[in-house]
Amino acid sequence: MNIRKVHITGICLYLCLYLYLPLQAQVLDPSIDREGEPFCYFSKPTDVIGVMDGKEATLVTPEGYFYTGSGELMFFTGNPPVPVNQRVKTLLKGYLPVIEYKFERSDLAYSVEAFAATLDGNPESPLINFIRVKIKNNDSKARTAYFSSGIRYQNDENTDWGVGDNRFGRPWKAKKLGEFEQGGDTFNVHSEYSFSDEAFFKDGRLMYTFPKENMIEKVMTLKTGYNEAGSQGPAKMLILPTTPVGIVHYKVMLEPGKEVSLDFREPYVAIDKNDPVSGQIEKASHDEYLNRTVKFWEDILSRGMEITLPEEKVNNTFKANLFYDLIARNKHGEDYVQNVNEFQYDQFWLRDAASILRMYDISGYHDFARQVLDFFPRWQQPDGNFVSQGGQLDGWGQTMWAYGQHYLITGDKQFAEKVYPSVQKAFVWLKNTLEKDSLHLFPVATPGDNEDITGRVTGHNFLALAGLKNVIVLANALGRTEDAKTYQAEYDNYLSNLMKRLKEVTSRTEGYITPGLDRQGGNDWGNMLTLYPEIILDPFDPMVTKTLQVTRSKYQEGIMTYANGRYLHHYLTMNNTQSELIRGEQEKALGEFYAVLMHTGSTHTGFEYTIFPWGNRDFSMNLTPHGWFSAEFRTLLRNMMVREENGELHLFSALSPEWLKEGDIITVHRAPTNFGQVNIDLTVKESGANIRLNNKFNSNPSRIILHLPYFMNVGVIKADGKTVPSSNNKAELPLNTKEVTIEWVKQKNYPAMNYNKAVDDYKKQYRQKYQESLSK
Repeated sequence: MNIRKVHITGICLYLCLYLYLPLQAQVLDPSIDREGEPFCYFSKPTDVIGVMDGKEATLVTPEGYFYTGSGELMFFTGNPPVPVNQRVKTLLKGYLPVIEYKFERSDLAYSVEAFAATLDGNPESPLINFIRVKIKNNDSKARTAYFSSGIRYQNDENTDWGVGDNRFGRPWKAKKLGEFEQGGDTFNVHSEYSFSDEAFFKDGRLMYTFPKENMIEKVMTLKTGYNEAGSQGPAKMLILPTTPVGIVHYKVMLEPGKEVSLDFREPYVAIDKNDPVSGQIEKASHDEYLNRTVKFWEDILSRGMEITLPEEKVNNTFKANLFYDLIARNKHGEDYVQNVNEFQYDQFWLRDAASILRMYDISGYHDFARQVLDFFPRWQQPDGNFVSQGGQLDGWGQTMWAYGQHYLITGDKQFAEKVYPSVQKAFVWLKNTLEKDSLHLFPVATPGDNEDITGRVTGHNFLALAGLKNVIVLANALGRTEDAKTYQAEYDNYLSNLMKRLKEVTSRTEGYITPGLDRQGGNDWGNMLTLYPEIILDPFDPMVTKTLQVTRSKYQEGIMTYANGRYLHHYLTMNNTQSELIRGEQEKALGEFYAVLMHTGSTHTGFEYTIFPWGNRDFSMNLTPHGWFSAEFRTLLRNMMVREENGELHLFSALSPEWLKEGDIITVHRAPTNFGQVNIDLTVKESGANIRLNNKFNSNPSRIILHLPYFMNVGVIKADGKTVPSSNNKAELPLNTKEVTIEWVKQKNYPAMNYNKAVDDYKKQYRQKYQESLSK
């Protein structure tokens, strides 16, 4: 995906990245990871609060401030005021999009709770941040707490982007729906600022509201030039974008054990003081809107697929990342635009959206997936191709794949009929394109992203074949048998031509499939897609094995790297992990699963790239959460539990030792598959396990394959009381099986594998790297 920057083109940015190589950031002091706090991989994490389908969302900054289209609400403690700076945040209940953080200052405990909502529940209405600060005296004697609020346009900028560090640029107006867009204001040095009793305004527009209780002073700025009395305005001031204004000071006398709450509200875009919404914001109840927000998100969860495991971090990451993608989805009238996040990637990509809507489908939200799919036809070109970004030809395959997969899991023939004419047009483009190319493959392209080469991109071909497989699915579903034969013949011919070229390329690379079919170099990307999202090559083809081996050799910190090893890449890792599931390589898959999980924030956010291996853990302007990570993580965990493969249903392809202790329970409920709904409960016994299945098939799979943990010595397996054989850590179950009993014993000296161990191992290595850096 392209880096989004307002004032730099993609070409210039890549020149900056690849031609100018600054000194790599040093390892941080390991004390950044404090005892008693949840682990946060990022040194400067960014978080989001927003609503499903809202056009914008608020960035919660690394320091704990609230960055919107109009300003950045920030807090201070003490006298004189010192800016709050709390890196580690958490989510309400561990997974809801309600940010929480806490810190202590001189025996005073501060806690912050923040969420976003619209006053009328309409996602297209103005977005409002609700922020509650609690101050509690934990001392045995009375204490005085000093607390202040203020707002600024942006923080300091130390990059060449003209944007504050770890923030995104705004405003920006899209030329057409789906392109990058950010609401908000530009900074105006001539603005006039003013107060009312409980609100602060800029140019007559509401910036934020504050409580009157315990307030001792309202002033325009924290300081004055000659230490004269601060002004309450109205005033025009010669200030910088980084200057906090609208300062409200509080002095709170607290007896031992006592607590006080301060409620603030901040519109994402400043609202005219005469607009009725402005008055409604001042009167809105924090508790009422919090309850509404919690109920909304819990209701979403209750109707989708449920996966519950005996590991809290896994469960919470799975849930939270559904919400991150729903917040990144924008509603514009009748259109639902699936963006990647609401920050630097507030834009539509066919490839990202295809993976995200697939996640919605396998999670049980077919309506959400269909809404996203209905936006895809806008990107079909007059010649039949699907392109959302120039030079990036993966959109054809991603779109056809998304269409076919949606039909397979929903059986929605009305949808298939609707899209089929565009599918036929797309096929004509593909056939003509392959005929024109001298190798009968996808033509030379310059994606300016991903593989970052000019040439025949390997991944474009893998994805096109994946798409063509699903074109065949749609034709067969609609009874277009002659079309299906034509498509199948084209697929066979296309695959044959690709295999011929791959053999030529890999004869020079010892079997490794390169990013390009006619160019050296480039980034590993689509060449990793031999088995996922569709099985194109034989899972144990030597080229597949070698490509997995070579790409895994490039891992740092347990995950994939990018740009010749310069950066870590988070979600790219999971392409290999999915392939390992298919190959039955459970231990490798679980190792990568926990490495990916370890590289998330304390709010379970995932990143894209730009973090240096064994460096300062700062992604700079490539902000989290990242929507493609969210989709891929949820899809990976689902496939570890339940997945389809060539007409078969596979259960428990990879289970962690952490989940199989005596008394543990694994549940997979309301899981949609191409065969219908799957419901499984696994209970671990003293020397085995009991599995109950309550599947609701619409059509039977050809086989049900139960995968057995690699670290167990498995004895007798019975399905509904009848013994079934097993081999290679697999057993085939009768299609109507209701109960399975397994006798097993854990192997001696098998390695522990869980999130906490992954974190502890990383911390040890990181501390060692830090000590080594001190002597360099």
